[in-house]
Formats: sequence, structure tokens, C-alpha cells
Amino acid sequence: MTGKERRWINPNKGLVKIVERNLDMIVSRFLYPHLSRVWTPYSWLLERRFVLTETSVSPVGWPRKLDPLRVLLISDIHTGIFLKPQTLADLMLSLMEHKPDLVTIAGDIVTGHSSEVRPFLDALAPLSRAPLGAWYAYGNHDYFGGDPEELRKDLHSIGITTLKNESVALAHGQGRCVLGAIDDLILGRPDWPRLVSQDGVPHLLLAHNPDHFYEAEGHGVLSPFPATPMAARSAFPTDHHLSATAGSASMRDSLHSVLRCSW
Repeated sequence: MTGKERRWINPNKGLVKIVERNLDMIVSRFLYPHLSRVWTPYSWLLERRFVLTETSVSPVGWPRKLDPLRVLLISDIHTGIFLKPQTLADLMLSLMEHKPDLVTIAGDIVTGHSSEVRPFLDALAPLSRAPLGAWYAYGNHDYFGGDPEELRKDLHSIGITTLKNESVALAHGQGRCVLGAIDDLILGRPDWPRLVSQDGVPHLLLAHNPDHFYEAEGHGVLSPFPATPMAARSAFPTDHHLSATAGSASMRDSLHSVLRCSW
């Protein structure tokens, strides 16, 4: 990839995408809450289909003094009427048994309103026990209803820090790496100059939408290998930076990272 490529269908323009985006917002905010009284198989299925897959990568140009880093990437949790707090709590505890050094959450932690996360905060709290912390990047559903800043405050109350066009330098062993997160491509306001001006180009880029990689290349974050359209994606650079992103598919599809979750 050169950083100049674009999808055939621009996710921000065109009648089809505008209709799709608004229909998704309306259904998530106003229809799904009523379905909970009729049919809610999500938690039951999740308990039976959840899978964790591990993979190891050795990026060229990764900071040499940095000790091996164990990263857990979770995305599209979609708290709300389809998910039971106890189901999520059991899954989060099982993930933390693998002792990740760093936890990253790539957006869409709610379904239709920012307040939906509140009954699930206790279930999410164990993620903050990772030695290098737990970090969050906004997804499109985080902007559907309510105030994303309230979501940031709620997550902060349990030790999960939200990065919005921001980065943080993390010391690990004898080395240091930079984690950055870009705002959602569809409903957020991505600001690449602000992101890279803080600590330099991030070694790990957290983003909800895979289309961000078309922009990332032009800002020094190197290109990923392609992945299946409906799966979450992880990126393996050919020079100095490892990028990771989760696709806009729901939690019921798949997630990738050094620790990869699928369900």
C-alpha cells in the first residue's frame, strides 16, 4: 500500500452509505431496546462461541530494547440490551487469566447510547489490571446517542483511559513504545497531525475503522496486510511501526491482536 488507495465505496459519502449509517443509528437507538422483551439470544450464544486465539509477530524495526509485549485487543463489545453483565464479566476475567501486558479496546463499547456502559463497568474493571493499563478508542456506535465525553468519564472511573487523537509513551522492560488512537472515521473527527505531534508516530495504532489505514500510511504508520472484509484486522509493518485496528463488524464476528478473540 502507498497510502493513496481508497475503497470503491467511500464510507463517508454516497447515498447508500448515508442511508446505511442513519438506519444503523435509528435501529440501535430505538428498535433494539424493544427487542429485548421478545428475543435476546446474544449472551447465550456468546458463552458457547467465544474463542481466544494467540499469535506471535516480530515486526521489523520494533524498538530493540523493548521486552516482548503481550497485547490483548478487544473490540465491539456493544454493551446494552443484548448483553448480560455477568456474561461479560466472566469473559473479561477469562481473558485476564492470560496476563496481557497491555489491553486495548477498539471502539463500540456501547450499542445505541453512551450510558449503556454503566451497568457493565464492574465487568470491565478487571481489564485495567494489565501492567501497562487499558486503553480505549472511540467507534461509530459511541457517537450514536448521549455524550462520548460521559463515556470517557465512566471508563476512567474503572481505570480505562480513552485516547482521542492522542498517544501515550509506555515503558516496558528496558524499552519504550508509543500507543496512539485515532478518532472514529465515520462520526468522529480524526486528527492525524495532533496524534503524531505528541510522542511521534505510534508503534501501535488503535483504530476502530480499518479504512483508517489508507490515511495512516501517509502519516508514517505503515500498511497492514489485508484481512477478510467482515473480520477485525491487525497490521504487520515492514519498517518501524505495528498498527492494529478492529473492523466495524460486531463483537459476534472476530477480533485480532497478539491475543485474538473470536466469537
